[in-house]
Amino acid sequence: MEEEKFARYNVFKLNIEYYFIFILTFILSIIGIIMVASASIAVGEQYFSDAYWFIRRQVIYWILSFLVFIVFSRVNYKFYSRISVFLILISIGLLAIVLIPGVATVVGGGRRWIDLYFFNIQPSELAKVALIIFISDSLNKRYREKPVFKNLLWPSYIILLIVTLLIFLEPDFGTVVIIWITVFILFFIGNVRFPHIIGLGSIGLITLIAYMFMEEYRRERIFAFLNKSAETAGVNFQVNQSLIALGSGNILGLGLGNSIQKYSYLPEAHTDFIFAILGEEFGMVGTFVIIALFLLLAFFGIRVCLRTQDYFGRTLAGAITGMIITQAIINIGVVIGLMPVTGLTLPFISFGGSSLLTCMVATGILLNISRQNFTVTKKTEEEIKGALQS
Repeated sequence: MEEEKFARYNVFKLNIEYYFIFILTFILSIIGIIMVASASIAVGEQYFSDAYWFIRRQVIYWILSFLVFIVFSRVNYKFYSRISVFLILISIGLLAIVLIPGVATVVGGGRRWIDLYFFNIQPSELAKVALIIFISDSLNKRYREKPVFKNLLWPSYIILLIVTLLIFLEPDFGTVVIIWITVFILFFIGNVRFPHIIGLGSIGLITLIAYMFMEEYRRERIFAFLNKSAETAGVNFQVNQSLIALGSGNILGLGLGNSIQKYSYLPEAHTDFIFAILGEEFGMVGTFVIIALFLLLAFFGIRVCLRTQDYFGRTLAGAITGMIITQAIINIGVVIGLMPVTGLTLPFISFGGSSLLTCMVATGILLNISRQNFTVTKKTEEEIKGALQS
């Protein structure tokens, strides 16, 4: 009887985060396949004369990403501490390669992808995970025991600035915003001193604001966001079409596959604005379900962070959760008109191999942190059994 009680305690109290994160990741990624299949029909016909061009690739991306997800969930996360420098150097190298003329694939004026013929890789996506691994490891080894400013400035903040500069040059403002928010979440979880956070954050904020106003198209996006009454054919066109899609969905939606806006009315319907198509086809109920799934992922990710005793694992778990949820919040905020257009995808759901792979790698690591924490916690079995007996 005592063993049975302990088994129930073991499953439902000690490792519930692992199962929920796995299930939530699986559900969100399957919803992504379904929505890409629906939202990409028109653009597939337009550019490739093949309505199923995008969905075939998304299915392949999903299979590869899910296999990677399983692998990363099994690899002890402490291993990444030993190769953190290698990972960040590889990421910086790939970000630099993107800037070489003739190497990168240019889309919409941005040089963000390396064409591998069978797969386009976006180094800035992979750099997000490599950077938070590196900074978590750096704080653990240099700052935690001796929390002085120079141990935060070098190498964590200097590497952050290098990665930021390379991504700025692509240009990719949205990814930089995600990285900075994620890093400061990491700083907060890692008990970085508040004056240090404020000092470095002020530098970062000034840099981001200056960068926002350097290019005309970014200034137009900001002014359009502030002036919602701007003409529908101008810079507000995309957001206005997005709001039309959401409004058309009403409560229950038009039904899967019945979106009107995806037929060339709403640009980037299968990537940045896929949430609008989801709202059009599944209504307010569908959008609330997606938001609820992300909130649950945030809840269980935070639980993993709070329950992890190891400093490196705790900061890494918090940063991964913050990265995914922050990107989801910003993407949904853009789609419903609460934030300026940034060009960010919706994690797990938007079309894109690099985005899906990065999210799967990140949640795979999060699962392993939960698994390893559970293994450590099992050492207290006798204490738990004693508590149950009493």
